[in-house]
Amino acid sequence: MLFVIYYYIIAAIFRIFCRIKVTGAENVPEGRAIICGNHTSMLDPLFIAVAMYRKGRHKSKFMAKAELSRIPVLSAIIRPLIVFVNRGKSDMKAIKKTIGILNNDEKIIIFPEGRRVEVGEDAQAKTGVAMMALKTSSPFVPVYVTEGRKNLLRFPKITVAFGKPYMPAKEAGIPTTEAYRRIVNDLMGKIRALKDEKEAVKEGL
Repeated sequence: MLFVIYYYIIAAIFRIFCRIKVTGAENVPEGRAIICGNHTSMLDPLFIAVAMYRKGRHKSKFMAKAELSRIPVLSAIIRPLIVFVNRGKSDMKAIKKTIGILNNDEKIIIFPEGRRVEVGEDAQAKTGVAMMALKTSSPFVPVYVTEGRKNLLRFPKITVAFGKPYMPAKEAGIPTTEAYRRIVNDLMGKIRALKDEKEAVKEGL
């Protein structure tokens, strides 16, 4: 119920200040899934969540940096929907909580790079998302959000494009660390492919 309340408040604000075009929402499956996107703006998680709920009534929780938990009013508002993670180290508490969410057949939105990334910056994805997907048999759903910082006062046009879900698999015969790295590299490649596809359509190619 809390998610629904927040959805209508945020959706109303977005309806006034920006235009969101959603494609591929039918790719979001019922049940557990890890929704993985690119991250260049603080608003990206909200654009993804609003797009998912508007198109398919899918509710989701989020993984976000622990620094947000130290902002008194904001923390109280978002805490029920957030898994706070300490960046820069292996946060087993956050990992276990996320695994519990997935095992409960819920969805979670995660940005594999672990932080906001500037447009054109080459950032490496974290491998923890691969481990959680394999341990819970959860499919990945790659999603691309229009890149760049989003200033609602400039009435931006935003595209949220969902790719097809797929089950990551660990390659046999290679070390676990390398297997996880290959999984997340493949995931980020699928997100970039969604970007390329949208840009090609925009240019009329």
